[in-house]
Amino acid sequence: MSNNFENFNNLEDNIRKSSVVQERTGLVAVYMYKHFLDFQKSNQNTQDVFVRMIQIMNQVVDNLKQLFNMRNIPSGNVYCEVDSTRTVATINILWRTISFTSRFNVSPKGYERQGQNTIICGRIFAINGNYSHLMQGITDYDEQMKILLKREIASLYVPAEKNQNAIMTIRDKYNEESLIPNADASRDFLLKVIEMVCAGGELHEQQPKPKFFEM
Repeated sequence: MSNNFENFNNLEDNIRKSSVVQERTGLVAVYMYKHFLDFQKSNQNTQDVFVRMIQIMNQVVDNLKQLFNMRNIPSGNVYCEVDSTRTVATINILWRTISFTSRFNVSPKGYERQGQNTIICGRIFAINGNYSHLMQGITDYDEQMKILLKREIASLYVPAEKNQNAIMTIRDKYNEESLIPNADASRDFLLKVIEMVCAGGELHEQQPKPKFFEM
């Protein structure tokens, strides 16, 4: 008789444990499903923004060519290039080269805003230099990310919902945030990056000043 009670108690324990497993794995599934849906939507929204940015980039190139030609400045070095996947675009303006990429949205990633909820969003990098040259021969994701972060000018974070603002951060301003309506994000991000890079100057490189021994 006691064996029957023991078997019954063991059965109850197993059912209870199984119920706990189901409940907790169910919560994990719900959580990850929500992130998966946000990831899909933000990826699509990010790529839509990127494609619109490519269209505006072509307009920028045409306008600059006309303006430089009016000033008798050769405009052969004013052009843009887009890769076959339409996830990398490079614009060359005389001696300046800027690349944009949406290629690194491969898993759900959140953007954390101070005092607000973290949001799942896509990211568009703007970097100094020619993307294809910088990444030549480098296939490891982590190594590519190091290059992006080192060369980053600014980033545009695009949320899943189109009625939410995109967020632009500027590296040289300690990742200062600017909110941009989704409809204006392509234009405003592109133009702001071009303005920052092309309005800046460069200094001739110098050897460090020699240090003399004090007598």
